[in-house]
Amino acid sequence: MTYRLFFKKSVKKDLKRLGQDVSRRILKEIREKLLADPRGGKPLKGKDGLLWSFRSGDYRVIYTFSDRELIVLVIRIRPRGKVYR
Repeated sequence: MTYRLFFKKSVKKDLKRLGQDVSRRILKEIREKLLADPRGGKPLKGKDGLLWSFRSGDYRVIYTFSDRELIVLVIRIRPRGKVYR
């Protein structure tokens, strides 16, 4: 059971802001850990379990997923202090 990975268009901007080295590390963790088990993150409170947060060092990956369609949609990648605003 392998999930397919999709990114919202705004994630491209987020990755550019982080720089190449950090972006590569985060993308590697997403592919290795998040796609293997999308429930490895934490559900965000007040979002009815629709949005989840995955920790990658000092950065957070906000995403949603569907078990039925086997997809993970990354919505936002930002530093921990800015991602929840």
